[in-house]
Amino acid sequence: MTDTPAKTRRQGVRKPKGSGQERRGEILAAATELFAAEGYGRVTTRALAERVGISQTGLYLYFNTKEEILRAICDATHEAMTAAFDAAVAGASTPREALSALIGSYVDFGLAKPAEYQLTFTVSPDALAPIEKDFSRPFDAQEAGARSFLRFRDHLAALTPAEPLGGLDPMTAAQILWFVGHGAVSLLISRPHFPWVERGQLIDSLERIVIAGLSAPR
Repeated sequence: MTDTPAKTRRQGVRKPKGSGQERRGEILAAATELFAAEGYGRVTTRALAERVGISQTGLYLYFNTKEEILRAICDATHEAMTAAFDAAVAGASTPREALSALIGSYVDFGLAKPAEYQLTFTVSPDALAPIEKDFSRPFDAQEAGARSFLRFRDHLAALTPAEPLGGLDPMTAAQILWFVGHGAVSLLISRPHFPWVERGQLIDSLERIVIAGLSAPR
């Protein structure tokens, strides 16, 4: 029996060539899995190409660098969060319901997509070149992360000014709620073995306390 050449064994079986968009999606899905499991800094483009079933040169047809791949993951995550915020407030009938829905949508999104969330909010600030945030630019001219934050702020701005934000300006309220949401998601993801109380009860209680605090007279 003839031995399989070492090079063939390392590369594995190449997947049939698909459309560019399908291949790009495969690369991003594999990168999300590998970055989350092994750490962004440890994963090489060679390892990622092998996971997808293409050559390293083939990978570079879609992404020039590993940073570009991470940026694409982060952008897609922000875009999905923006859509989640829009969907959350669509069914709200009162400002208080809309605020509760916004807080809940942030936490629910992060917990439903822990790998994407951590890569976007925990890894990317150190791994990606910083992007200047200039919120005075038109919405469509903003990068994906800024659009997600601004959409959250704009939904808050649409609430009755005196209630439930307690007179806070929407930008301040948005940043406070980001503190709260990010802290909740990060702890629940990174400390799964902590003896948390029932998750639904914990999140519902958090929402009630935050909303009561925002709407309190100042």
